Amino acid sequence: MNSLVKRLITAALLIPVVVWLVLYSTDITFLSVLSLIVFVGAHEWAALSGIKNRLLKILYSVACLSIAVSSIYLGNDSLQLIMHIMLGFWFLVVIMLIVIPQKLMTVKTNVVTLMLLGAFIICSTWLSLYLLRTDFTDGNNLLMYLLLLIWIADSGAYFAGRAFGQHKLAPVISPGKSIEGVIGGLLACFIFSYFASDYVGYSSSTIFLAISITVAFVSVYGDLFESLMKRKAGVKDSGSILPGHGGVLDRLDSLLAAAPFFVACLYLFANKL
Repeated sequence: MNSLVKRLITAALLIPVVVWLVLYSTDITFLSVLSLIVFVGAHEWAALSGIKNRLLKILYSVACLSIAVSSIYLGNDSLQLIMHIMLGFWFLVVIMLIVIPQKLMTVKTNVVTLMLLGAFIICSTWLSLYLLRTDFTDGNNLLMYLLLLIWIADSGAYFAGRAFGQHKLAPVISPGKSIEGVIGGLLACFIFSYFASDYVGYSSSTIFLAISITVAFVSVYGDLFESLMKRKAGVKDSGSILPGHGGVLDRLDSLLAAAPFFVACLYLFANKL
C-alpha cells in the first residue's frame, strides 16, 4: 500500500471522529482526547529536541500536559495575556522565517532551550483550543471553523502549487512549498470565510474576515516552523503514529501557530467584531 493510499484511508477514518469530537462530544471527552493528543505531541517534540531516553520523553510529556491543564485555573486576564504573548511570538516567528530562514537552519540550540520552547508552544496550543471551545459563544462551531480554515488553506496551497507553483516560498526549509501555492490557499480561505462566517455569527464583520485570512497565512508558517524543527533533527516526520501522515505534530503543525493566534485576535478585537 503506497503512502497516498495510507494517507487517504487515515484521513477518511479521522475526519468523522474529529467532527464528532469538536461539535458533539462533551467537554470532558473533548479535553481528554485533546490531552492525549498533546501528550503524544510533547513526546514527539522531546525526540526532535534530541532526547533519546524513553523515560525522559514520558516525563517531559507529563510535565507539558500538567502545565497545560493547570493553566485553565488562571484568571481570565492572565489567560488572555498568554494568548497575546503567543500572538507576538508567532508574529516574530513568521518574520524570522521570511527574513532569515538560512540563519535559523544553522543556529545552534541546546536540548534545554528546545524543551522549554516546545513546552511553551504545546501548552499554549492546548490552552487556545480549550479556550476557543469553552470561552466563546458557539465555541464548538468556531473551533470547527478554524479547523476547516486550516484544512482549506493546506489543500488550496497544495493544488495551486501543483498547478502554478514556480517560486519557492522557503526552499531552505521546505522545497515543496511555493508562493503561488500560498496565494491559492489564501484565496480559497477568503471564499470559504466569506460564506462560512455567517455560521459562527460574524457574517457582517470585515475584521473577522481579515483575521481569518491572517490566521490562514500564519498557519503556513506554523507548518514551516515544524519543518524547520524536523530538518534540524534530521528526520522526515515527527513520528509514525498516523499511517501516511507521520506523527501528531505533522498534523498539528499549522494549528500550533493558528490556534493561539486566532484566539488572541478574537480577544483583541472582541469589541469590534
